[in-house]
Amino acid sequence: MPHVSHRPNPVLVAGFVLCGASLTAAQADTAIAQSPQVETLVPGLFCAAEERNQRAAPETIAGFVYEPVNPVAMVAEGQVVPAMIGLGFGVRFTLADAEDAALDYTVTHPPMPPGMVTVQRWGSTLTGGNVGTVFFQFDVPEELQPGDWSFAATRDGAPVFRVGFTVRPASELPALVGLCQGGSLLSLSQRSRAAAG
Repeated sequence: MPHVSHRPNPVLVAGFVLCGASLTAAQADTAIAQSPQVETLVPGLFCAAEERNQRAAPETIAGFVYEPVNPVAMVAEGQVVPAMIGLGFGVRFTLADAEDAALDYTVTHPPMPPGMVTVQRWGSTLTGGNVGTVFFQFDVPEELQPGDWSFAATRDGAPVFRVGFTVRPASELPALVGLCQGGSLLSLSQRSRAAAG
């Protein structure tokens, strides 16, 4: 399920503007496309958030996204993801301007049962000076879909970034399977959920 988190950081400045139409439809790869105004952007893996709130998101399978109460640690950088319950993957980013910004997020993925949905969308506001994090956490078996995934963000319809990921069976990525061991790997939800950024 999607998740979004914005956390204060006085050193990192964020605001969302992107130029041009260089970021269009999702492509089947692990490419990264970003606006020149994106100051930092790091794709990676996240362990499940222990405490999280729900916010309505009608264009997602579950009808809501999770917002972690506390910042969620990125436990590994990269764009190759083992399909396993409790693991999340996505993007941590900052932008170069300090204005507040309403962002629209889209995650595109292989068909997900039972409705064979391939696109989920939600919005979130990033306060200037915050670090944005947007990720998808595998909460239920139906979400464990190997293949090409992507995250995209826009502001007022203009592209901000697009990042591709490859999800593979966990058995093919044994070095990544143990990243969230020791109590951090939790699955509390009953349905697919995303995290906001």
